[in-house]
Amino acid sequence: MCDVDPFANLEDLTAQSTQDFAVAADGETRARFEDAVFVAMRDDIAAQLQDEQQIAFCQEHRARMYHFYQSAEWPKGVYRVCSAASYRAGLPEWTILFSVADFDAILDDDVYLQGVAHYVDAPEHVLISLSAGGGDAAYTVEFDLVQKKIVPDGFHFPLSKSNISWRDADSVWVCPAWDERQCTASGYSRQVWLLHRGQSFADAVPVFEMPVDGMMVNAWRYLDGQGGVIDLIEAASGFYTKTYYQIMADETVHRLTLPDDCELMGYLSGQLLVQLRSDWLRANQAYIAGSLVAVKLHKGVLGEAQALFVPSATQAIDTVETTRRFVVVGILDQVHSRLCAWRFHDGCWQTVVLPKLPEGVLEITDQPWGGDILYLAISHFTQPLTLYTLDLQLMELCVMRRQKNQFDTTGMQIQQFQATSADGTAIPYFHVGRTATPQTPTVVYVYGGFGMPQLPYYLGMVGRHWLAQGGAFVLANVRGGGEFGPAWHRAAQGVNKHRSVDDLLAVLHDLYRHQRASAAHTAIQGGSNGGLVVASAFCREPLSMGALVCEVPLTDMLHYDQWSAGSSWQDEYGRLAEVAEAAALKALSPYHQLRSGRVYPPALVTTNWRDDRVHPAHALKFYARLRSLGQSAWLSAPMAGGHGGGTTQNETAAELALIVRFLQHSIGEEQHNDTVENGLWAKNRLC
Repeated sequence: MCDVDPFANLEDLTAQSTQDFAVAADGETRARFEDAVFVAMRDDIAAQLQDEQQIAFCQEHRARMYHFYQSAEWPKGVYRVCSAASYRAGLPEWTILFSVADFDAILDDDVYLQGVAHYVDAPEHVLISLSAGGGDAAYTVEFDLVQKKIVPDGFHFPLSKSNISWRDADSVWVCPAWDERQCTASGYSRQVWLLHRGQSFADAVPVFEMPVDGMMVNAWRYLDGQGGVIDLIEAASGFYTKTYYQIMADETVHRLTLPDDCELMGYLSGQLLVQLRSDWLRANQAYIAGSLVAVKLHKGVLGEAQALFVPSATQAIDTVETTRRFVVVGILDQVHSRLCAWRFHDGCWQTVVLPKLPEGVLEITDQPWGGDILYLAISHFTQPLTLYTLDLQLMELCVMRRQKNQFDTTGMQIQQFQATSADGTAIPYFHVGRTATPQTPTVVYVYGGFGMPQLPYYLGMVGRHWLAQGGAFVLANVRGGGEFGPAWHRAAQGVNKHRSVDDLLAVLHDLYRHQRASAAHTAIQGGSNGGLVVASAFCREPLSMGALVCEVPLTDMLHYDQWSAGSSWQDEYGRLAEVAEAAALKALSPYHQLRSGRVYPPALVTTNWRDDRVHPAHALKFYARLRSLGQSAWLSAPMAGGHGGGTTQNETAAELALIVRFLQHSIGEEQHNDTVENGLWAKNRLC
């Protein structure tokens, strides 16, 4: 292990000394990579992001299209509206409703738009969430879009990780988190209150409270498009362990006898839509894990159930949406998308035949409340987004917008392969590029956590500045993700989290075995949980890759549950209080697996100073340890931005340009010039 650990006692460092360290390291990285090529690339990416020809993805409410727009003139963005008719005609006549930058002075903070929640029965009333510096914590402000002003004495809440949602036009469900007495150990709310218009919070009605050792609560109202209304509470004791309650008319709560690891996905025709993570035996009927089940609900009591979708071994549910009359489900099959639908008729759910849809990743971008229209975005690695409307009443599919190509796809191939992991499991991965040779600079991207699938979305700027320049891109669908349902996720959960790393390394070895790439010209990249996976692979087999891009990562797994939202992830990673789980976490933990006397490839580690989800200490400690070992490591740690990265398009453009320049230096066209600088690793790797 390293003898010098600059952050061994992080709590003993002052905030200022830590920030000074990060600023100095970030400045060194900028000085190294922000050259004329970087500037041209950054500016080109920003121009593409701000191009008015990009599809404006909107929320439709009562024939009006609402859109958040950023540009060079409006770097923080504006919220604007046009008529649905002008939007469909391709000539939207936009009216600006508010500018995000105007809230800086009002709130005396550097704020960015986190979300706009319309009350669908009166959509001119909105709750605006404004994050501080791009973090997860946000202010909530009620705004009148007709008057274009903040509602006097409206629903306004201080900076926190609270959950606020509409109950009706004159009341909201409040799950507060601005006082530590309201919070769980994870920093999220553990209380539910009902607040009516005109009340102070002191006059609000307390509805529910969970123990402080829980994870979080949330409350919301489902508006059935056919007129039904129910209010629900989700009380999560862990990331995947939840209890659901119905809030009755007298504000009492009634526990619903659902599996403790299911997810409520919608409400239609008086029935809850329940997605199962494990098998459910009920009334002598078995429903298998991964299924979508419709269950009748009446005054807190569950009735008859019917399975709508039952997956095969290669399938998983990606998304669930309800319209006025239909349930629509996006299905993954061998990591390819398709759409299914059902309608409740004659006392049961019946399958509906949909129009043939184009190949590609399907995303439901909007569903105007009260109707049977869906907005669908469809794309693929080299196929730009196309926005469609799908009318489920007429079963008619229409093209609304086509995104222009952002890079030249001539000669590019998309191939899906399988690697064999250490335990014999087949791991699928996509390879995209014009060439697949040992000399091709190749980026392998991975996530592999929390049951989240990684899909073949359009590569856009990656295609423009990496693929079109001769590079290749690989998407590894490792265990821990959701590509094949709950079992695929559970296979790399807790003490088995190492399997995500096993799978990534198997993909690398398969690439090299078949001469599709070589270690010297291959980089691994991942963010957040993916940052943990790539950093752990980097520590385990440093000579199996040519570079590491490790974004907003977890790296210190012996302290992860003590920082920011870390304690909420114990269901995913394990509990340090358990001996076997602590041992597995230590073996996985990148920070603790770095060794003196070993050589590591160049590494770019990123964080954002306002990240209040994954603490910046993870990135800072990992970077500092690498530098103390004499390795080639670089840190990007801008003061603005949260876990999702930059808050403006210019910041997003700079982040991507920095990564591409690092890759060009470490595995790309400028690699040879850097071999002396990379020192011992280059000598070992290139011999």
